[in-house]
Amino acid sequence: MTLEGTVANGVVVLNAGVRFPEGARVRVELLEDPDDIEPPFEPYDREREIAILRESHEDAEAGRVRPAREVLKEMAIRHGIPLEPGE
Repeated sequence: MTLEGTVANGVVVLNAGVRFPEGARVRVELLEDPDDIEPPFEPYDREREIAILRESHEDAEAGRVRPAREVLKEMAIRHGIPLEPGE
């Protein structure tokens, strides 16, 4: 089984909140060169991230959303990126 995560405050936090029983033995392999890793902007706060996701979900349920295609088009125009290949 291969899982990925991020180190936060010196602890490996696995993606998707995967948990193992206490005492489970694991092997950790660093994916990047340690000299190339930039520290996170702020410490990882799982509860804060969950709150952000809940708020986003509530916005979507209430219809406070925009089509992704519309947002991407605005970004492309703002940054001078072609809207379609070859444009």
